[in-house]
Amino acid sequence: MKLIDLLADEVRASAAYNSNIQVAPSVILWTDKQCQWESALPLLQSAMPELVVLGDYAPEKKQGPAIWIKCVIERALPEFELPEDRTPIIYLPGLERRDLRAIAECPKALMPLAELQYRGCWWAYNSAGRDWTVTAFLSSANGGAGLDVARDENTHQAMLRVLPEVLESEQEDLANRRLEAADFNKLVSSDPVRDLLSWMNDSQAMQERWDTTRWQALLGICETEYHFSPERDGTLTAAELLCQRQGVWESVWQRFVESSHHYGNLPQLLLKVEPDLAADGSSYPVINQAEESALEQALSQLLTLGSAEVRKQIHALEKQHQDRRLWIWHSLGLSPLAGVLEHLAQLARLTDTAFSGTSLEEMGQQYRERYCEADDQLLRALAYPLTPSQQTLIQGLLAQMYTPWLDETTRTFQELVRQKGYAGTLVAKEATAEYQPTGELVFFVDGLRFDIARRLTQRLEHLGEVRLGHDWAALPSVTATAKAAVTPVHDRITGRADDKDFQPSLVESDTPFSSHYLKKFLAEKGWVYLSEGETGDPSTNAWVQSGDIDKEGHVRGLKLAARIDALLGEIVERVEELLAAGWRKIRIVTDHGWMLTPEPMAKVDLPKHLTETRWSRCALLKQSVASGFMQVSWYWNPQVSVAMAPGARSFVAGRHYDHGGLSLQECLTPVIELASQQPVTAASTVTASITDIRWLGLVCKVKAETNADTVVAVLRTHPADPDSEICTRKPLKDGKCSLMVDDQYEQTSAVLVLLDAQGNLLAKKPTLAGDE
Repeated sequence: MKLIDLLADEVRASAAYNSNIQVAPSVILWTDKQCQWESALPLLQSAMPELVVLGDYAPEKKQGPAIWIKCVIERALPEFELPEDRTPIIYLPGLERRDLRAIAECPKALMPLAELQYRGCWWAYNSAGRDWTVTAFLSSANGGAGLDVARDENTHQAMLRVLPEVLESEQEDLANRRLEAADFNKLVSSDPVRDLLSWMNDSQAMQERWDTTRWQALLGICETEYHFSPERDGTLTAAELLCQRQGVWESVWQRFVESSHHYGNLPQLLLKVEPDLAADGSSYPVINQAEESALEQALSQLLTLGSAEVRKQIHALEKQHQDRRLWIWHSLGLSPLAGVLEHLAQLARLTDTAFSGTSLEEMGQQYRERYCEADDQLLRALAYPLTPSQQTLIQGLLAQMYTPWLDETTRTFQELVRQKGYAGTLVAKEATAEYQPTGELVFFVDGLRFDIARRLTQRLEHLGEVRLGHDWAALPSVTATAKAAVTPVHDRITGRADDKDFQPSLVESDTPFSSHYLKKFLAEKGWVYLSEGETGDPSTNAWVQSGDIDKEGHVRGLKLAARIDALLGEIVERVEELLAAGWRKIRIVTDHGWMLTPEPMAKVDLPKHLTETRWSRCALLKQSVASGFMQVSWYWNPQVSVAMAPGARSFVAGRHYDHGGLSLQECLTPVIELASQQPVTAASTVTASITDIRWLGLVCKVKAETNADTVVAVLRTHPADPDSEICTRKPLKDGKCSLMVDDQYEQTSAVLVLLDAQGNLLAKKPTLAGDE
């Protein structure tokens, strides 16, 4: 790993927080009293685009005074945007932590930033808030590179003089030896290709930073090896030679391809190079740029065509532009339309014809085996990073191809239900069938649509044997109805004609079924309801619920597409915790899927005053009202009739995302069974639970209950990762022990875990190191 990448990871890691007890920090504050890091700012900002610098107003350098920085991080300057997925980093040269701490005495120029110390976090060397000096970062094994650096003045000066070169070095190249002044000086001329690319990337900055010896060395190398003069020919000539890739310049090109993210300005220089008529476009960004412009124009012209012609033209454009995804410009984000075109072409292929079947199961099989991929490709296209105008264009094309196909397929499905009935009312629900008497954990994920479940299945395969089955949602496919149907206590629930909002009630009374009764009935059945952070006893049965797919869909609409992989990552992490605790079988179930359309669903007229309950995709009509819409029976009471929105339409205007209707996307639900391949050991019968955590300074006082004397306690930053332990393991004695951490971990978000003799995780609880 390059040191610059390690540095970026460590700075960003200082914003880590425990979401159970903390809110995300607004910024990362980086003080540098001695201004040691200033010489590497261009490199730092290339590696960390979210980094802004306190100084004179120079927005092109991401630099400005305090009030400007405050506006930037609050995203109040539309013309200046920081990456949305990163916590902003504020570099404060010439300042130390206490300059902001004393707000009353804080200079007026800094006052706009003073309050950020309470909403943000520090990249600091230790709990005392010392600056991370270059020497400290290179030497420290905790949060640094762990190198052996001499402490004499000559070494210190040489190290600072070549800091950018040091940061661009591989960590392993500097390890396992004592680094002295001579070692740092060798970095100046040890890699002429890097120096050449660095000079091309920012010639003025390099010449100002390099000493005469280094500059003269590069001039000589360029004359003899690369056959041009930097002083006489300039960077544009070098750019032309790089794009031509002749002779020794091929090796320079390959180096650029391998480490292009370190040379953020170089593509702009290469854009100035006019290619020969027979030039290979893969090394000329101007050709790629022209192709992108032509593609955008061609895609824009498709908006006036019918669906069939759009699909035909999409296939032709994909054939023309697919090779550009192999060019370096694509990996640099300079050909986004060529990238999203791949998903458009896949969607065009899958939606070329609507599909049907002689039964619901036949139609469902076609959807599971082939056509749910159309939904996945839609999400991938919507999630692709594009400019706002490009997003609007792609959404328009998706609407032309996907929405008519979705509407026709859904109408076919609804007609099949009208003729032959709904499968979900005719067969036992797989999600609640044949539970093992003990040792099975049911993991409920709200809104786990089938295409998303296929992604999840792939991410779980390394954890054990995975089987993807299917089920049918209870109707209408809303959470209140469908979730109750997949719980292990569904036999304690019924539906009454006066139940509201499709929420069933208890068999023994007309009380609405709720999470309170889910926990109560599970306990009566011998099951355990596990809250967030609990891992339970694998010798019992348990219910877990996690994942915010449905919630995010209602809140974000189309932006849900870009959140899918992150949400699945949270589910996988929870599964890993449960497997580490000893569970051998996990069944992942859901209540319903959902419909997502690139443009708002077309509204069909159903006046609200004719309904008892009206949702976007379903409605409960008032007694004796004829709607003209297809009606199905409520799962919990067949005497209650529910009107369904036709096709891909909605009873409510303006909805991109919703569920409750009758479509394969909403009703065909996944059931994932995961069987752990880890051998079952006697240790799995050991149980433990944490009853109390208290901090006295940096000593953590632990109280727990356990049925064995072999249980140990330890603090980790990641509960299932032994490499993240921040203290020595201690055995529990009479259910108690004390854990001590170093001051460098003060205020670190940690997790107290209890382990059996084999290292299996028995219990965990989040905490904050040193929290009083």
